Amino acid sequence: MTIELLTGDAAVNAASDSDFSGTFNPRALRVGESLAERATTMLGEAFANKWGADVRLAEAFSTSDFKLAASVELDKEMLTQYDELPSTWDQYSDTTTVRDFRPKRLQSRWRSTIGMSRVPELTEYPADDRRGATEYAIQVAKYGRRFAISWEAWMNNEAIGEIEDLPGELARQARETEMIAAVSNLLLVDPATNTATDVNTGFFKAGNGNTPTALPLNRANLKSVWDGMATKKDPNSKRVIARPDMTLVIPKSLEATVLSIVRPTVVRTTVNGVEVEETNEFSSLSYVVEPMLDFVNAHANAATTWFLVPKPRSTRPALWVAKLAGHEQPDLRVRADTGQRVGGGDISALEGSFEIDDIQYRGRHIVGNQQGDPLFTYVSRGA
Repeated sequence: MTIELLTGDAAVNAASDSDFSGTFNPRALRVGESLAERATTMLGEAFANKWGADVRLAEAFSTSDFKLAASVELDKEMLTQYDELPSTWDQYSDTTTVRDFRPKRLQSRWRSTIGMSRVPELTEYPADDRRGATEYAIQVAKYGRRFAISWEAWMNNEAIGEIEDLPGELARQARETEMIAAVSNLLLVDPATNTATDVNTGFFKAGNGNTPTALPLNRANLKSVWDGMATKKDPNSKRVIARPDMTLVIPKSLEATVLSIVRPTVVRTTVNGVEVEETNEFSSLSYVVEPMLDFVNAHANAATTWFLVPKPRSTRPALWVAKLAGHEQPDLRVRADTGQRVGGGDISALEGSFEIDDIQYRGRHIVGNQQGDPLFTYVSRGA
């Protein structure tokens, strides 16, 4: 997968659709209901390998209106599959939207006092409630992929399989791009290779009070971390604050370990030499198995690394994923550089490009990520 990442002025310049000359967006086309139904039916029959369907589809593709209708249906199918594909990142990351490619400010607000001060009769109201905010900046970047089908493959009707796979492939890659953005808050991901060398030590560090540890994931270690978070103090007010709802984020390799922790309804412990039964305090613990952790993390301890972070929409948001307003879903384009006929008149984009007679589809997705409040975050490499 080829990923294009633009930031700063280059990203701002790339934001406008007008910069994508030589392409057209199927969503801009208006296709009649009967033609749309015909395209859907014929594509479906061809994908299902019905007898004679490939011949009928090849004949239909000889007309430009059917080709455009087929592009519209492929775009709809991509969006449908994108919406239906499961995602895990939104279970441990907050979501925001940005208006353009420039950084957007995120704020973690705080104040130094709790409640109001008592005001004696005929005295001024106190004004010593110091307020402030810790600011973070989040911005999105552009990601994309091109697919090419030769004109000869269209003519030979050999492109049906590629056409069938195209919507699902683009939808899957868009979801994967979001997942990579989300785990980039947790891991040091190289955007050129989508490989992480370690946990995100730019966020998990001594200055944030969440330096990575080496505790294996088990009930005793989880309880130690859990109880430690119950006594966390706000760095500004210096007061102990309530622990927000938390989520355990793990690779697939630790799923069995987590199940052994959360499944029991009661646990046996020994107190002063006496064995007692207690309600399992972790029976309702939220956890997320993030498969992208297994795929991206190349560290030697990737299989034993685990994270504890606030749930989305908590009072102390720690992890953010951003999308571009109006472009929350992936975008499908068809390249339109076919030239014109000698006698005049436009040529369909699906007749093949001017230079090499290919039909190029391009998928685009806009997403970004940023870390927020580190107070209630924890990571262990597990060894």
